[in-house]
Amino acid sequence: MKPVQLSGVSKISGALALLLKAAIQFIMLIWFLCFKIPRLDVFIVQNPPSVPTLAAVKLVSWLRGAKFIVDWHNFGYTLLGLSHGRSHVIVKIYFWFEKHFGRMTDGAFCVTKAMQHELSQNWGIKATVLYDHSPEFFHPASLAQKHELFCRLGSSICSAMGSADCISVGKEVEDKSTTVLTSKIDVEFL
Repeated sequence: MKPVQLSGVSKISGALALLLKAAIQFIMLIWFLCFKIPRLDVFIVQNPPSVPTLAAVKLVSWLRGAKFIVDWHNFGYTLLGLSHGRSHVIVKIYFWFEKHFGRMTDGAFCVTKAMQHELSQNWGIKATVLYDHSPEFFHPASLAQKHELFCRLGSSICSAMGSADCISVGKEVEDKSTTVLTSKIDVEFL
């Protein structure tokens, strides 16, 4: 006897599960944005994710008389296309959704000039470029700075957390020249 193949059923149930998940997220977003937070003048949404975020926030911004601004960090449909392929029907629907609701914004900004050009030329969205990089005063911490931080955090990261804690069980370190991750020997750090 030949086994029954249910691949069509699993594809349908998978698609229904995605639709149900998006519907539940949409309802939860509407609920929280309408009833759980105070009235706002502006909603700023980072994209992706687009589904159902853009539609939910557009609806709530309209209901509450607020502005709707999208912070374009990437295109959700391109990320989805990495796992499903660019020609997959889900990717095409996602692209339409993202473009449709992306055009309904009151303003937009993005992180590169290339994305600004794409949004302007192919989506009809005027976006301002705000580069996504840290200020100049941020820099990698030196080994001495890391050691000082671990010394300050010592009691919270070195306290025993039960049998799953393989680093600190049975070790309460009072020596401020040693942490779980660094040791101070004279003036050198290891």
